Parts: sequence; structure tokens; C-alpha cells
Amino acid sequence: MQTQKNLFLMDIFGILCFLLPSDRLQEDPRSIWFEAATVVAVPPPVEIPAGSVLKSALAGGLSCALSTSLMHPMDTIKTRVQASTLTFPEIISKLPQIGARGLYRGSIPAILGQFSSHGLRTGIFEASKLVLINVAPTLPDLQVQSVASFCSTFLGTAVRIPCEVLKQRLQAGIFDNVGEAIVGTWNQDGLKGFFRGTGATLCREVPFYVAGMGLYAESKKVVQQLLGRELEPWETIAVGALSGGLAAVVTTPFDVMKTRMMTAPQGRSVSMSVVAFSILRHEGPLGLFKGAVPRFFWIAPLGAMNFAGYELARKAMVKNEEQAAEQISQR
Repeated sequence: MQTQKNLFLMDIFGILCFLLPSDRLQEDPRSIWFEAATVVAVPPPVEIPAGSVLKSALAGGLSCALSTSLMHPMDTIKTRVQASTLTFPEIISKLPQIGARGLYRGSIPAILGQFSSHGLRTGIFEASKLVLINVAPTLPDLQVQSVASFCSTFLGTAVRIPCEVLKQRLQAGIFDNVGEAIVGTWNQDGLKGFFRGTGATLCREVPFYVAGMGLYAESKKVVQQLLGRELEPWETIAVGALSGGLAAVVTTPFDVMKTRMMTAPQGRSVSMSVVAFSILRHEGPLGLFKGAVPRFFWIAPLGAMNFAGYELARKAMVKNEEQAAEQISQR
């Protein structure tokens, strides 16, 4: 019975392909499969090339780790502004006292956290896009980007939160080194201390990457249409920087709450609502946007590396592989 059913489905698919014009057969086979599946309820095939996903993960992790190491001092300034009552100009005036060593506090957990989380995020992002494209061929590109960004960011951020807690406590001057930060956080709050500010972090990261990736993809299309050509690498980087910077400013309130929660006094449990109410009461609405300026200048290069740099690095990897394969075939 099952064999007859399979033969029947194959006959239906063959008839549909026969009835389709010859020029339709030269199109993307996914569309042909989708048209057949609308008549015969058979799920479309989903093929996820593991090599491509791993390359995407490696490209995303390396690009973000590099940009994080270069821009860490700006992140430290942003954290100090958000964790204190000082303004951005006041923190700038204290830079001689902070020194180069102080500006690079927390760089080790920051780089490790960014590499692991963004590597995972970009890998899941590519895999999610492939699944969505095959399962729902008619889904608009913007929706595919948004759903894939949401899934990848949610999972990738969870990996980075403990590193983020250690980084921010080192940047704020609560601890002097990574070992002291790990022991001190464990003694103060136990395991849950490493996951302080999880809710605020997710509320910051998910909208940031969903909005950032969507804005980057659409902005790139608009610029390409205006110029009438493919973008040069530096133009792609500029679009990525602007997209990341704008998305960073919009999500600054959640970043402020995350910083306050992660750097709160030991043993003191704080929630997002308590932190938000306290900021509004004592500092006003603008208090939720503390550090927006250094955050923009910190995230803009990160956006260039995370969005554009990742894409360019991935293209370079694919190009190198194609060249290597061509050389082997010539031999």
C-alpha cells in the first residue's frame, strides 16, 4: 500500500513538471517543489550544508572577537557612565586616572564571550535561513531575516551572559582581575550571580539584532538600487556601521538596566522593573539613555564587523575554497 502511495505521488509530481512550461523548469527547483506540494501535501526537502554553517560561525566569531578587542576601551567608558552618576564628559576627564590598563579591564571575558556567542549566533542564523527558505519559499526576505535573527540571537546571547557579568564588574572596578571576579561573584550570589540581568540582556540583544540585521539588509538593497551596482567592500562596511549604530541607540534603555543589574551590590536582588523605576525617579527619562553616545561609537564599528565584516569574511572563505578546488581540478 505504501509503495502504491509513493508511486502515485511521484506520478503527480511528474505530471506537474510535464505540464509546466520549459522555461519554468529552469527556475529554482524549490519553487517547482512548492507548486507540487500545494497539490500533494508532502513536506519540501531541507538540506543544510554543515560546512557552510561552520564557516559562517567561524567568520562571525572571528569578526566580532576582533572588533571587540579593538573597541573595548569605548565599551569600558560606556559601562562606567551607565554604572555611575557621572556624565560622559566627566568620565572622559578621568581617563588619565583610569589609564590604559583600566580601559582594557574585562577584555578577556569580553572577547571569549563575543567569539563563542556570535559564532553560535551566525551559525544558527545561516541554518535558520536555509530551513525557512525551504519550508516557506514564499516568505518575504525581511521576515526570513527577522525570524532567523530572533532564533539565533536568543540562543547565542544565553552563552555570553556569564562572560558579560564578569566583564562589566571588572569594567566598573568592582574586581581587579578575572579570577577575583569569578570567585567573588560565586561567593556573593552563587551560580545565579553569573546570570544577573538575563532578562534585560535578551530584551536588548533580540531587538538589536532583529532590527540591525533587517535594517542592514534593507539599507544595502536601497543603496545598491540607488547606485545601480554591487557595493564595494568599504560601502558595505559603512552601511553595516550605520545600521549597528542606529540599532544600538534605540536599545540603550535595556543596556542601561542590564549594566545596573549586573553591577548591583553583592547579595542584592534587583529586577528590571525596580531598576527602571529607580532610574526614572532619580534621573528622569534621559537616564535610560545614559551612555548612548559612547554606545553608538562602540557599536558602529561592531556593526560594521558583525554585519558587513561577517558577510565579507564568509565570501572570502567561499572564494578561497573555490580557488583551491579549481587548482586541484586543473592538476
